[in-house]
Amino acid sequence: MQFHLNYKPAISPYKISHQDQVLLIGSCFSQHMGNRLDDLKFNVDANPFGMVFNPQSIADMLFRILDKNYFTETEVFEHDGQWICLESHSSVSAPTKEELLNLLNTLIDSWHVALRTAQWLTITFGTAYAYKFLEHGKIVANCHKLPQAQFEKLLLETTAITSVYRTLVDKLQKFNTGLKILFTVSPVKHLRDGVVENSLSKAILLQSVHQIIKQNSNCFYFPAYEIVTDDLRDYRFFESDMAHPNKQAIDYVWKLFAETYFNEATQAINEKVMHIHQAYNHRLFNKTTGSSVKFKRNFYQKCATLQAEYPYLNLSKELQYFNTIED
Repeated sequence: MQFHLNYKPAISPYKISHQDQVLLIGSCFSQHMGNRLDDLKFNVDANPFGMVFNPQSIADMLFRILDKNYFTETEVFEHDGQWICLESHSSVSAPTKEELLNLLNTLIDSWHVALRTAQWLTITFGTAYAYKFLEHGKIVANCHKLPQAQFEKLLLETTAITSVYRTLVDKLQKFNTGLKILFTVSPVKHLRDGVVENSLSKAILLQSVHQIIKQNSNCFYFPAYEIVTDDLRDYRFFESDMAHPNKQAIDYVWKLFAETYFNEATQAINEKVMHIHQAYNHRLFNKTTGSSVKFKRNFYQKCATLQAEYPYLNLSKELQYFNTIED
């Protein structure tokens, strides 16, 4: 018996290699895929200002980075002992105003440089619902649990999203002519909005993405949403909240992503790196025993061989760890 569609996305003619610079921004898919790529030693950076869920805030962030539009004192504030910004996730905070501004503006500088040379930018839309801060009338990336009365909830329209991204993609293409932009829609269900409302939101995002791709030859789509929602299509692939895909689902999406965007050579490197990554994360019960010393020396040699064969991989952390023998 077959319990899912066994859907396979079309293999992309454009491949991602370890020598490419890959940037990811947006919702949970960007974070999950960024972590996987980082574990496999790709040149990757994800969500500089934390996870962002609505298309307008993602675009605003990228415009800010492209224009080097630095944050000022009026755009940060203190809340519950930490300084935060409505344009960033709550994970991006600092104990003082000066530290937060320095952090935010340093991220703008680093991503401005990265966008200039990157081969891939992955943008993941999470929800079409957004919140406007009534005090200044702008859509925010995160409400930081401030009183609901300070915000107005909005449902972004397809025409507005595609209009903003027409301008953004054009600007990105002029800034970096070799940049490929990969769009995805997060399969995470935003059930707090309501079941019907979540479906409407995802429909708007899907319609927007496909219109953007149709209008731009450097834009592509990976069907993470369809893989979870239509292929797996079972709540056993979700966490107990019935909203977030579980590890099994994420592993399956990653497998199809790898088949779509990695060639055989990249897949072979991935297997070797993952073997080392698993050994690095293996907890040695007693680090001073002969078997533990032998284990570390064995993997040090494997690291050194792999590093010599592929100099663009950064295995310095693993080399240092495996070369350290406990007394």
